[in-house]
Amino acid sequence: MPVLGFNITRVEMKKVSFSVPAGQIEVRLSPKIEEIRLGEIRTPTGKLNGIEILFRYEIEYNPKIAEGAIDGVILYLPPRKEKMDEILNLWEDEKKIDPITFAEVVNFITKEVSPMLMLLAKEMRLPYHVPLPRVEVRSS
Repeated sequence: MPVLGFNITRVEMKKVSFSVPAGQIEVRLSPKIEEIRLGEIRTPTGKLNGIEILFRYEIEYNPKIAEGAIDGVILYLPPRKEKMDEILNLWEDEKKIDPITFAEVVNFITKEVSPMLMLLAKEMRLPYHVPLPRVEVRSS
């Protein structure tokens, strides 16, 4: 995995409505890349350059019963050293990230952030953002 470091910098969740309406509730997750810049990590063998990716992971409920976001930063190390310059230049010029790197980063962030969103939803008595498995009794 090319992600070497991960830090949460801010967590916010706000309940807008104190009653959860009956019926279908849609939960939308929106991962966003806020900034990409050169970063470094210190290892026992010296400093290692990588890419710092600042992100914001938003969660919205429809109907609007709650909203929230988690901000953080990851240190990403591309598989090839030349790829680092390509990623930084593309961000600097167009504020874009290539689809393969974006998918890799968002999948990592989702894996790290999902348990926290589950805990926040449980504590605030909100619907979960992913369906939980359910046991059903069937008559034979």
